[in-house]
Amino acid sequence: MAAGNSAGAIDVGSRKQLFIDRRFIAGWRGIRLAVQPPRKAGVVLRGERPWEKGAFGYHSVADDGGTYKMWYNSTASKGRSFHAYVTSRDGVEWTRPSLGVIEFEGSKDNNLVLQGSMEGAVYLDPAGSPRQRFKALAAAGGNRKSILGTHSRGTLVLITSPDGIHWEQEYSVLPFMPDTQNNLFWDRRINKYVAYLRSWNPQRSVARCEISKEDLFKEWPYTASAKPNYLWRRFPWGAAWPPALSTELPTVLATDERDDPNSDVYTPNVVEYPYADDVYLAFPSMFRHTAPPGSEKVPMAGPLDVHLAVSRDGIAWDRLDRSPYLGLGLDGEVDSQMLYLGLGMLRRGNDLYQYYAGYRSEHNTLPPKESALLLAVQRLDGFVAAVASYDGGELVTPPLRFQGGRLQLNIDTSAMGDAQVEMQSAVGVPLAGYELRNCRRIVSNSVAFTVSWTNGPELTRLQETPVCMRIRMRGARLFGFQFV
Repeated sequence: MAAGNSAGAIDVGSRKQLFIDRRFIAGWRGIRLAVQPPRKAGVVLRGERPWEKGAFGYHSVADDGGTYKMWYNSTASKGRSFHAYVTSRDGVEWTRPSLGVIEFEGSKDNNLVLQGSMEGAVYLDPAGSPRQRFKALAAAGGNRKSILGTHSRGTLVLITSPDGIHWEQEYSVLPFMPDTQNNLFWDRRINKYVAYLRSWNPQRSVARCEISKEDLFKEWPYTASAKPNYLWRRFPWGAAWPPALSTELPTVLATDERDDPNSDVYTPNVVEYPYADDVYLAFPSMFRHTAPPGSEKVPMAGPLDVHLAVSRDGIAWDRLDRSPYLGLGLDGEVDSQMLYLGLGMLRRGNDLYQYYAGYRSEHNTLPPKESALLLAVQRLDGFVAAVASYDGGELVTPPLRFQGGRLQLNIDTSAMGDAQVEMQSAVGVPLAGYELRNCRRIVSNSVAFTVSWTNGPELTRLQETPVCMRIRMRGARLFGFQFV
């Protein structure tokens, strides 16, 4: 388990680092990386209003200066589709304000903000102008008008709003019909906008597009020479729909030989995680087809659950152990057949609130037997853990350069587990005073546990040269570290 030499030391500064992959593991024994599902915390919204009687669908959340905001698709009993808006102070109780924006059955006393098939996601843009703080990607196809009615032919459109309620401008950005919850965000690492879109290559997959700030409201770059995929001719909706996105943009997330051959990736739901360095997370719904292969023109029947994919750059993705991030509920429960995680997460202290749509019927059952929006609570930084069993294990990091005087761990040993840390030179020699035997045993469940040795927690004198960490654990989960 040698850590190597100082030539390639990783500069972690005083920024938080997560164990989502093996970047910070030069060697290990008795340790594995495992997806950590959140805790299901129950229903937060049910179909109580006439415009929600059909089904709940794709949704997004954002923290706007301490007010939590959510936008969600809803359908009325007769199939009309809307995008609705709710607010909350605690992330659990949500209020439907009367907005007076969209007329429904002769009245504007409702919380509707958009109408039509708004299959997309709302994004609060820190790089946007005041009148374009909120942005939404949406797709409408065939002979139907797009969301604001400014484009009669179905394309991918970008809609802007100053407040998330009044949507003012609509821009056609791609001449394709990528349905489902496409999403867009400002990528701080590369200083560009990045979009993750539904593609068919050959089955449902995820494509990625980079867009400069200057080109956001123009047609986005794509390979025009790619052969158009008029997938919609295989659907009952007719050939009036524009081509589906296929190989015009690079595919970054798809099923592979480890997956059931009759499955695909349904939604992207990508976020650049704001609380740690170089962490991108995707929460795709994975769709397993139950109809016999070849019996459907396009696979439409089957259940979906939510998985986790991780990345350091938003391009190369790893689905780790392939276990569900959010699994199906028990038979008969509202989330027993089909799950879609919404875009975005809300931080409440050391908890992260995520929301998902649950259905008591498989894909393509319209209207579904029952649907609702539900809450899932994740530990801060807790998506993936380096796990040691009760038999024990240890890992050694590569050489690190850091700033700060103390080491904090996001770790859970519960009552019967424990951990210790040894600081080593870049070539694996224990440093005097920081040997494993001198580390005070860690028995804690904390997102920021300060490690201490016999002589205390102070590490300032080690800042000048690269160091490695040897972390011994037993019955514990380690999520991340930070020098502070």
